[in-house]
Amino acid sequence: MAYESARDLPSYLELERQLKVVRFLGRSNRKLAGAIRLQLREFGDTVDAFYDLFGGKHWIFHDQLPLEPVRTIVANAGEDVDGAERKLIELYHDAESLPFMILPLRKLPAMRRRLTLVERARQDYFAGRYYATVQVLLSVMDGFVNEFESVRRGLHARAPEELQAWDSVVGHHRGLQHAHKTFTKGRTATLEEPVYELYRNGIVHGSILNYDNLTVATKAWNRLFAVADWAAARLKEQEHQSKEPATLSSVGRQLKELTSTGLRQAEINRVNEKWKPCRHLPGSDTFNVHPAHTQTRELLNCWMRRNYGSLSDLLTHDLHIRHGKSARSEVRRAYDPFRLSAFEILSIHHDMAAACTVTATLDHGSSATTEVELRWVREDDQSYPTPEPWPGKWRLVTWDPRCYLGRITPPRPGKAPH
Repeated sequence: MAYESARDLPSYLELERQLKVVRFLGRSNRKLAGAIRLQLREFGDTVDAFYDLFGGKHWIFHDQLPLEPVRTIVANAGEDVDGAERKLIELYHDAESLPFMILPLRKLPAMRRRLTLVERARQDYFAGRYYATVQVLLSVMDGFVNEFESVRRGLHARAPEELQAWDSVVGHHRGLQHAHKTFTKGRTATLEEPVYELYRNGIVHGSILNYDNLTVATKAWNRLFAVADWAAARLKEQEHQSKEPATLSSVGRQLKELTSTGLRQAEINRVNEKWKPCRHLPGSDTFNVHPAHTQTRELLNCWMRRNYGSLSDLLTHDLHIRHGKSARSEVRRAYDPFRLSAFEILSIHHDMAAACTVTATLDHGSSATTEVELRWVREDDQSYPTPEPWPGKWRLVTWDPRCYLGRITPPRPGKAPH
């Protein structure tokens, strides 16, 4: 059953219950509990208002949407739903914010295998190739859902009731299940007029022809993140069913953990909000000493020397979580076909407190060179973006060279390397 309101989510109700027993945990926590209660109320109001405004256009509130900007959009919308929709699209069509939304997808193994395609879709999206973005993300969603569960059926073959999301904002009655009815709507007659909905069946089967626009492409991103939340909710539901009943002491521990996590995240959010993007260029005092410059130089030197063991140590922690002891073998298989003979680091765009993009020219020999963008993120040991002063290390997150080498292809056996 879908949730009528965000206030009906089990975690929302449970947190309300926990806050009611905070009086047993000492006076020092009561003020903090009041602040948490206010944030909880604002969260519920924002999610419900979002669906009241955008549910008819089949937008889905998902965990990667930034709460404060969404709250502002909803509060200022008035009767101008189309104007509010354009502002919502701007949250996605931002070269600095979309990669941040994509990062958590790595936590789902079946999605990790498709991140090369997701990265290509991101490049197409900002290049204005919206038709390609839509087609690629539709294939990613179908393949991901087909692999995620033992029931081998893609997203397009699922009934709306199969997309119930336990304890998730995408499980709202105007969320994923509601939007799925247009996703799978069939169409046999050819339609040449522009469409602004994500009609998966008509698009994939070629009966809807005019879907090459920013709105449909952005709805494809919105649906991808919602589907990832649905998958995470399924896993969370299984974990919840295996837990023991709560006791007063366990509630106390949970509230303490929640408080600690909430305070840390609030501090990180404040760092991110105050961060001012900056660009470091050759010749500046900050260019050579920037940690991303150091990491990039080390990574590319390792690549030139074909030292894939040391190279793997510079790649996202998620790679090592996924492959364990075989991570170095995976890196060798990915990098060895692409030889590197020289490189030059051109710039560093430090756009987020815990993320930056390094632009470099790679020389592959035989007059083959490419200009690439290497995305570095400062990660903790759970591969979550973490700015200073919290413990973390700069790592390359888009680590597969096929994601950023573009048209450079590995040589065929017996041929000279590019």
